[in-house]
Amino acid sequence: MSASPLVISDTDAPSTMLGLHGGRGVNRWKRFVTGLMLHADWDSFEHNRLDPGGAIGEHVHTRTEEVYFIVAGRGLMTLNGEQHEVGPGDLIMTPLNGRHAIENLGDDVLEFVVVEALPPEIVRRLPGYSPSAAASGGASA
Repeated sequence: MSASPLVISDTDAPSTMLGLHGGRGVNRWKRFVTGLMLHADWDSFEHNRLDPGGAIGEHVHTRTEEVYFIVAGRGLMTLNGEQHEVGPGDLIMTPLNGRHAIENLGDDVLEFVVVEALPPEIVRRLPGYSPSAAASGGASA
């Protein structure tokens, strides 16, 4: 067995989420990795497929910043009250405490990837952690 952990995940069997954050419709969500599996200051790496007419309601993250990358479809991203139409290739960064929402404007699935990152002021308050040290029973970094 390899000394380095290998994580393999795909978009099969995502979770079905209804009315996420007070939104509407179906979002199929799959978290590929979570922060406890990474050395970087990331919280998660996720794949989303929001059905036509669906929306993820307005919400705020008090611990993470989010980066959305639109893979397919057409959407409306709301960030701190401002609305922007988004499509394939668009990258949207939502800051810590930024109020945001996204809805599907098209007739096709809105597909996007989300990375949640921990900003330095949050990381400084967290206990040290190293995935490889935890896996081998060693001390955290």
